[in-house]
Amino acid sequence: MRRWLMAIILALGSVVQIAAQNVIGVAFYDVEAMYDTIPSSSYNDSDYTPQGRRAWGEERYRRKVEHTAEVIDSMAMDVVALYGVESEQVVRDIAMACKSDYAYLHREQSGSDGLDFALLYFADRFIPEHITSWRGLLCVEGSARGRALTVVAAYRSTAIGALLQQRQLRQKGDVVLIGRMSDVERFGLKDYSKDGELRGEGNVVGGEGWIMRDRVSSNAEDVVRSGVYIKPWLLDRRGRPKATFDRKNYYGGYSSALPVFIYLGEKFVY
Repeated sequence: MRRWLMAIILALGSVVQIAAQNVIGVAFYDVEAMYDTIPSSSYNDSDYTPQGRRAWGEERYRRKVEHTAEVIDSMAMDVVALYGVESEQVVRDIAMACKSDYAYLHREQSGSDGLDFALLYFADRFIPEHITSWRGLLCVEGSARGRALTVVAAYRSTAIGALLQQRQLRQKGDVVLIGRMSDVERFGLKDYSKDGELRGEGNVVGGEGWIMRDRVSSNAEDVVRSGVYIKPWLLDRRGRPKATFDRKNYYGGYSSALPVFIYLGEKFVY
């Protein structure tokens, strides 16, 4: 596992140095239970309140916001899909904490845990034109640097096939499907996480090692790179993602999941 980590870290050291006008970067980051500190009347978030089991007060909340913004700034992607945010206020706080000038959009999922999707994007590089929010997915159709691009962020959704057909997304242009899903080939998309998975790579750690839980797929013909975004400061001393909580203990880390990403474009310049 350590050999894979070192190889990936060295390779990704140059990812943020990409400097081509027609390269588009899209990432997905499960920020993992990014709750605010206000109790909800619609679902049970009592653990994530100042008096709750996780003592989720202003200091811990702000640290999580700053950590999330740090990861987003480090990736420097044109579009970043987030999962695990509780409210628009949380997304706004993250966007404001970023050094980069990100616009954002947010849609409620109405799930039992109160966690939603959001999209951060550079408004001069990606223009949202149509938004579809279903249970377990957020679909944003738009244009990126002159090309039609749809970003679908998914979390265990069974409605991906229906969405692609209903909106005729593959006929409109390039689709990037990113998040927690499987068997994407039946939708006419290529799973770009599969090769890394076969090499033992992953973005979360399970009982038997690394697991590619969050995946990247696309129908684009000009994919130039995809993978897991990893930096030494995102890992703990064991070489695992540095989580906010490890079971009951607070560690003040980032997330137990690493981001995944994809680059589209004719040129790939370092």
